[in-house]
Amino acid sequence: MDAARFTRMDEGTAEDWAIIARHSMDHAGRLADRVLAHLALLRGDRGGYRVNRYEHSLQTATRALRDGADEEMVVCALLHDIGDSLGPWNHSDIASSVSAAS
Repeated sequence: MDAARFTRMDEGTAEDWAIIARHSMDHAGRLADRVLAHLALLRGDRGGYRVNRYEHSLQTATRALRDGADEEMVVCALLHDIGDSLGPWNHSDIASSVSAAS
């Protein structure tokens, strides 16, 4: 079984925590794929605007790049609306968390 066996945190063994750590590292290693998948979700969402949120995100990142922004700022510009599908009322908080983890 490739899962921890405990049902209460205080019952976890070293073996259990090693299994959890391995899964956590695997999950963290796929962060970029999940971020790009969420960015792709913006493709069909116009939200009443002339361009969809995906195009808007690309435009924003392109403008930052052309303006000479550093790599971190360009990534933040690209991802600034990524949280719209998860938290439309606080998407900026989600985007800043994702950008900080990237």
